Amino acid sequence: MRRAIILGLCAACVDTGSGPPPKKIDRKVIQANLVAQVPGDALHLDVSLGGRVSYVGNKLDRPAVPPGQAAKIVHYWRVEIPPGPGWRVFAFLRGAPGSADFMNLDPTDMELGHPVETWKAGEIIQDAQDFVLRPDWKSKTATLYVGLVHVGGHDIGDRMPATGPSTLDRAVIARTFDVDLAKAPPPPGTVYVPHAPGPIAIDGVAMDQGWQTAAASQEFQTAEGSPEPVGKATAKLSWDESNLYVFVQVTDSDVFSEYKKHDDPLWKQDAVELFIDADGNRMGYVELQVNPNNATFDSWFKSTRAQPGDESWDSNMVTAVKVHDGIGWDVELAIPWEAVKGRDEQMKINTPPHVGDRWRLNVVRVDAKTGSKDVSASSWNRITYGDFHALDRMLTVVFADRTGAIVPPPEPPAGAGSGSAGAGPGSATIVVPAAVRRTAGEVKQP
Repeated sequence: MRRAIILGLCAACVDTGSGPPPKKIDRKVIQANLVAQVPGDALHLDVSLGGRVSYVGNKLDRPAVPPGQAAKIVHYWRVEIPPGPGWRVFAFLRGAPGSADFMNLDPTDMELGHPVETWKAGEIIQDAQDFVLRPDWKSKTATLYVGLVHVGGHDIGDRMPATGPSTLDRAVIARTFDVDLAKAPPPPGTVYVPHAPGPIAIDGVAMDQGWQTAAASQEFQTAEGSPEPVGKATAKLSWDESNLYVFVQVTDSDVFSEYKKHDDPLWKQDAVELFIDADGNRMGYVELQVNPNNATFDSWFKSTRAQPGDESWDSNMVTAVKVHDGIGWDVELAIPWEAVKGRDEQMKINTPPHVGDRWRLNVVRVDAKTGSKDVSASSWNRITYGDFHALDRMLTVVFADRTGAIVPPPEPPAGAGSGSAGAGPGSATIVVPAAVRRTAGEVKQP
């Protein structure tokens, strides 16, 4: 058992054996990274390995690394006595004590192009290492261990001794850095929605600054048991202090809907549907629809769809549609925050939401062929053909700040100035023609 644990944490990876040919490193790259001195702003450790090599220190390109994102650390080695053949560099990351977080780091370009057996006395080697922290990393910190190990060695005893401060198990504790868990990628079925970085005009185009960082779906998944729809659909989500924003782009060579009035049964032909269960209790939710004619439908369900929805309720959403002949259609929606409560004014949610708040919703595309009474369906989070509402299959939406972080920043100190009124996150608001309430933008009839 002890040997198994050591193997799991040791620096020496399992030998890869046969595989693709080794990467060729340009000699100019090697020469450029044999430097005269270590930068003054590097973290200096000066750990001796077997009296032959010093691990001088390193530089990390950021103070905190989010899971699933790339980072770079630059190592600096100084050669006192050439180690000779039979050695190689190792590097691995461990999480907080007691956690299962662990990952080996791949060899760097300098390790491949200028291996340890070629190191010469007096060289200072600048060794840049790019890595992507595992998306499922759970610890709030990651500690990087580096050193030299016998080629083919797997045990701690195979490492070149590294002793003194900043060492453990014959390895250099090169750096412990913070892990920005607030920006960790969401688990399946969860979407982080960044705050809009600027205004959003409801015109059916979605080219505004406010859409630049929006959460975007993959192609919608066909509902289980549904015929395949014509073409594909994708969606985006954004938000600010006034509205939840939705943009759906549909490719469809047969755009078809005869319905043109508010609260017509839009779901019987081409339409986009949005279901929002803001408090996530699977009871009390809203249904919103738009079709290619920019006709709208909204309904409030007090409990579940087992009881009829209240179609007299009005969401006051603003919509715009662009139809592209023979290609498809796009729809853009701005949904006021109070609308998501339907008629339940006591619903226990924040409006607007706070960073880190979690809601449940889904976006569904309904497709009908011209003259047909049959429809097909696809959605952001997959549903069944028998239930488009599917409260149990909704996305979990987590509201994030402008950087994509889902953990709110600390409160400013008491008495700190807040700047002029209207500045900050609340400055990104919907831009709509003054006379328009429910719908906006020109619509070209299909």
